[in-house]
Amino acid sequence: MTILLQGTKFKKRLMPLLFPVLLAGCTTLFGDDFTRTLKNDANASSDFYMNKIEQTQNVEDQQTYKLLAARVMITENKVPQAEALLDELNDLTPEQLVDKSIIDAHILAAKRKNTEATSALRMINLEQLSQSQKARYYEVAAKIAENQNDIIDAVKARTQVDANLTDVQRKQENIDRTWALLRSANKGVVNGASADGNIALGGWLALAKAYNDNVNQPSQLSKALDAWKAQYPNHSAAYLFPTELKSVNNFQQTQLNKISVLLPLSGDASVIGSTVQSGFNDARGIDNNMQVEFVDTIATPVQDAIEQAKATGSSAIVGPLLKPNVDAVINNPNAIQGLDVLALNSTYNIRAVNKLCYFGLSPEDEAESAADRMWNDNVRNPLVFVPQSDVGQRTASAFTVRWQQLSGNDANIKFFNSTDEAAVLIQDGSGKDAEGVYVVATADELTEIKSALTNSGSTARVYASSRSNSSNSTPEYRLQMNGVRFSDIPFFKETDAAQYQKINQATGGDYSLMRLYAMGADAWLLINQFNELRQVPGFSVSGLTGKLSAGPNCNIERSMTWFEYQDGNVVPLN
Repeated sequence: MTILLQGTKFKKRLMPLLFPVLLAGCTTLFGDDFTRTLKNDANASSDFYMNKIEQTQNVEDQQTYKLLAARVMITENKVPQAEALLDELNDLTPEQLVDKSIIDAHILAAKRKNTEATSALRMINLEQLSQSQKARYYEVAAKIAENQNDIIDAVKARTQVDANLTDVQRKQENIDRTWALLRSANKGVVNGASADGNIALGGWLALAKAYNDNVNQPSQLSKALDAWKAQYPNHSAAYLFPTELKSVNNFQQTQLNKISVLLPLSGDASVIGSTVQSGFNDARGIDNNMQVEFVDTIATPVQDAIEQAKATGSSAIVGPLLKPNVDAVINNPNAIQGLDVLALNSTYNIRAVNKLCYFGLSPEDEAESAADRMWNDNVRNPLVFVPQSDVGQRTASAFTVRWQQLSGNDANIKFFNSTDEAAVLIQDGSGKDAEGVYVVATADELTEIKSALTNSGSTARVYASSRSNSSNSTPEYRLQMNGVRFSDIPFFKETDAAQYQKINQATGGDYSLMRLYAMGADAWLLINQFNELRQVPGFSVSGLTGKLSAGPNCNIERSMTWFEYQDGNVVPLN
């Protein structure tokens, strides 16, 4: 007993002496361990790591936190901030230098400096990397391949990312990204690719082929996907299926008994509503047994029209057409519960609402198509002239977003209130370095802007929206526009078709009304494929207004047809 008490007293006397020594040693003991966390995933936000830098006194730990913060900043699209943090680092440990080398390569890839990024990766010894670091290494390799639009190499790199991931959420995100790459690929690229013994790649290619071959036959697609799972039971995507494809298993074919069509059929907007109605009726045909009820939203408030549709047994609504009425539907989603609704316009309030899709002749579709067209024509420095208006703002925003996706850079956008203002902008040098100029303007405005570009010495190819395409264009105008490319609905390709001749006569050749007629015809196609569009990613319908598919918020996207003025003629382009 005495011995125990003496031992206890001895410990009490010793601990105050040892405690400062232990604390002094903590920096070394825990500092090294903390630096080794660089070999693991960074699970917090960059703000978290930045706060830790301020709270930490140890220099090595501060530099580790800076590396973690920089790593996360790249994924948060804060590349300049990441670069600034790395510039503050010096006298790094070997573990820190290895991790910094991956971050450096990632920054180069994010800035689309592909050659330098590839060289940076080659300098890294894979044997030195942990599993987590290898996943990040191959993430950079995938980014380089994506920058170069090499889909197959990007998928190969992502199979390596997958092999080195242990976190289920990150695995799912990587699988979803891999699938998005394959979905974006040309079918010929997928069909022509060889797995070369790479089992993971072979599984992905087989999944993409099964999807591509059956996407427009949803009932077959579900069976094809089940067959793929049975063939590749050990593939990562078999047990963590791409999120986008999960809805296919719940697919139910569209079955309608009655449709209510909500249009303005009286008053000032009646010509618009009746033209859409004509297209809808002609598309469904006289012999079709589907019950269709047309409701005039000028005479009947839209909420009353919806209640009327429910009361009379409609399972679907096409419309409304006017923007205030579309807003009224969006703001009261409970009113359309139990109905499939295809609104014929979109507004700033557009958002995801269950069983509601938006369809219209939006400027966003043309802007995105213009960005794609210019990119495919090897334009890398575009100039965009748009009017200072709602249409101009929407066009500029959509073009910019799409151009950033394609190139990683912003587009040069110029707004004009008049053609004189546009001419001044051109004379000030706006168009000199541009390789292509996209103009949203009337035919008369386009004539003046094109003339100003020519007089400035610009050799840029001119692209235009459908706004400039009018049935009133003269042979002189078409000659003056020689070489100009413009987008419009594919309906205008079939000028010899009986349907074209019929609506041309009915509308007096007014292209604006002809587009509305085409929209009405396509509304019939879309409402009859409503479940397919909403539940089967990539499902498309070829209509008079374009190839139609459902995008974010079930906004129906249109792929446009491109035409070119050639020696006084208008020629469709592939």
